[in-house]
Amino acid sequence: MTTQPVHQAEPDSPHAGVFERAETVSDWDDDYYHPIAERLYDRQVARMLERLGVPPGGAVTDAGCGPGVHAIRAAKRGFRVEALDLSHTMLGEAERRAVDAGVGEKITFEQADLTSLSIPDASRRHVFSWGVVIHIPDAEAALDNLARIVAPGGRLALHLTNSAAIDHTLEGWGRSVLRRPLEIEQRELGPGAWYEMNDERLWVWRFNLDAVAAFLARRGLTLRHRWTAECSEVQRRIKGPARSGLLLANNAAAAVRVPAAWSATNLLVFERTA
Repeated sequence: MTTQPVHQAEPDSPHAGVFERAETVSDWDDDYYHPIAERLYDRQVARMLERLGVPPGGAVTDAGCGPGVHAIRAAKRGFRVEALDLSHTMLGEAERRAVDAGVGEKITFEQADLTSLSIPDASRRHVFSWGVVIHIPDAEAALDNLARIVAPGGRLALHLTNSAAIDHTLEGWGRSVLRRPLEIEQRELGPGAWYEMNDERLWVWRFNLDAVAAFLARRGLTLRHRWTAECSEVQRRIKGPARSGLLLANNAAAAVRVPAAWSATNLLVFERTA
């Protein structure tokens, strides 16, 4: 059974932009959710939820659910999910997919801006944010809010890009050959750059993960776990059999636990200890 999205983006929405474009949903499906990559995400999300320590049937907050793929994974494992996102378009797509997956009753959806959350302090024990903070220019405000809502003894998982990844060196070489340099901005938490996507601007951080850990440590969160999420993201730029081969190699690299310091994206789990 399918339903129409509950949330619809208004033409004059203050949140209009790349995340409100229907084309962005389709592009992300093509870029990230190849069947081979889905198997990797199944394993990584399960591992993340285990490291978060969510008890059977417990509640978890997905801070930046996008089209709902990981909220649905959590719900299928029996957890209750609070799914937040800035974009009405993404929330509508996430709700539709949750119903189609048979877990609509396990997930609540709410429009929310991670840089100005209205959630009370220290009120959530299990929070994750997958591939979201990397697109927020004011990452400090988002991380402040995510840290603020974690209860004592609670945990926060972040899926982040890694400034030290080999991928960035490869991209730099490729852009040099093609004479398409990228204007990199250096910031406190690492470098980043603006890309164009569907006629909109998209910010992408390359986080200095040591700086992120230090930032959160000053807010009472201690890093407990860090591991490779995706070894490389080069496969997103390639089509056909070559892409399938690279995806399989990427999955194998994650399975053998290639050092996180080399990998394009990392998963980090923090615990509130102060």
